[in-house]
Amino acid sequence: MKLYYATGTCSLAPHIALREAELPFDLVRMDMKTGRLEDGRAMDEVNDKGYVPVLELDDGSRLTEVSAVLQYIADLVPDKNLAPRPGTMERYRLQEWLNFIATEVHKIYWPLFHEGEEVEVRKAREKLAHSFGWLERKLGSKPFLMGEIFTVADAYLVTVLNWARAGGIDLAPWPGLVSLRARVRERPAVRDALQAEGLLRTKG
Repeated sequence: MKLYYATGTCSLAPHIALREAELPFDLVRMDMKTGRLEDGRAMDEVNDKGYVPVLELDDGSRLTEVSAVLQYIADLVPDKNLAPRPGTMERYRLQEWLNFIATEVHKIYWPLFHEGEEVEVRKAREKLAHSFGWLERKLGSKPFLMGEIFTVADAYLVTVLNWARAGGIDLAPWPGLVSLRARVRERPAVRDALQAEGLLRTKG
């Protein structure tokens, strides 16, 4: 398999999932400034939507959209418990989380990173604060979104929480989210993904 990614974007979530699943894969980086891949091709040649992530399977078929890619990876290795079994209520709960993160957190960041008007940026930060507050309450004392077990929803959440500082948002008002972020980032597979994308700060 190949994962087409761009450093620090939402493609980090499936990157984490692949490492948590211990599946073999190759990384192909897209340059966010040029929209081109390492081999010189335009991203549009791989995904006509023009963005990552794209998971290319061994038969050459491709899957896009974070939530779909995450669930596909999880279902390849059901023994890893990265997602509940399909058809169960718990699986629908996972989909509920993935959809909330996608629509009420991930997409809300857009004006913060794409030169939005001042009013758009203000409203985005207000909306994110509301979503973070809701997440904090739902998380409660649980170590992960689904309870005691890490799932692909946590991979997606930590990815979007990583954007807070760059978006001018202090996560301190939501200590539960800060703790979850730190907890997830200490997982070996997550650290390996961050390291591979050059996202771990070096001391010194």
